[in-house]
Amino acid sequence: MKNELNDLSGSEWLYFTNTVWETNYPPDLSHNLRKLHGAMKPPEAMRDLVLFFTKAGEFVLDPFAGVGGTLLGAELAGRKSLGFELNPKWVEIYQTIKERFGIWKGKLVPLGDKVQNSKSRIQNITARMMRGDCLQLIKTVKSESVDAIICDPPYGVGHKVTGFKDETNFAMFSSDDPRDFGNAHTTEEFLAKMKQLAREAFRALKPGRYMVILVGDRFQNGEFVPLGANLANALRTEGFQLKGIKIWFNRATQRPLKPYALNRSFVPNITHQNILILKRPNIKSQG
Repeated sequence: MKNELNDLSGSEWLYFTNTVWETNYPPDLSHNLRKLHGAMKPPEAMRDLVLFFTKAGEFVLDPFAGVGGTLLGAELAGRKSLGFELNPKWVEIYQTIKERFGIWKGKLVPLGDKVQNSKSRIQNITARMMRGDCLQLIKTVKSESVDAIICDPPYGVGHKVTGFKDETNFAMFSSDDPRDFGNAHTTEEFLAKMKQLAREAFRALKPGRYMVILVGDRFQNGEFVPLGANLANALRTEGFQLKGIKIWFNRATQRPLKPYALNRSFVPNITHQNILILKRPNIKSQG
């Protein structure tokens, strides 16, 4: 049977269908530049998602590009990509990465490295990141032109990230922009913004292709908030089919367990993220 979605073997495809996904990718060579972003993802993990949901040469869009994890993953996979990012500091960091690093044999390497005993050259990173509001920029994307949308939206929902070694430095890179989805005051406000984006994402995606969203859950005001499931259900109202949710955690950078409410009450150490797999239905088959 012809593989219509990706270039993987049958065994690779089968492995990906496991709903629990554990990776063990250590900080990469660009980590020192990207670490100021509180929600950066290993480019290798993003590469794995790109490899499953696209074929060679296809086009990936990330409306919440951050410091470029998805774009770098697409480069590692040999795909074209474009990212949107509201915060100019994250765009600046990504541009610095492009100036200092390249791709060689599927790996991110410094451009100054000497590649020995090989005829292949280090390739420049070509993926573009556009600065601006994703809700406006996505309107400029041609209808049914995107092969996959893979993103990690800021989902603070009234919860400010703390615990960084240099709080002052991190504050310089945080945003108070009301257009930032991470500044939504309530879950309802965040879901409304995501539904607005989903309408344009649905239009931009080719029929039968996927929107993949990484999103965590929350524990707020003494209660667990299943943000991943809530978001999945919200986006189903915009025409997307929910095809599954993968539970992902990266062992190499797993958060240390903390003694929340020890000896008193169950409070979860949320060390995973949900990967929501949503599909724009294929007009012909609805499959």
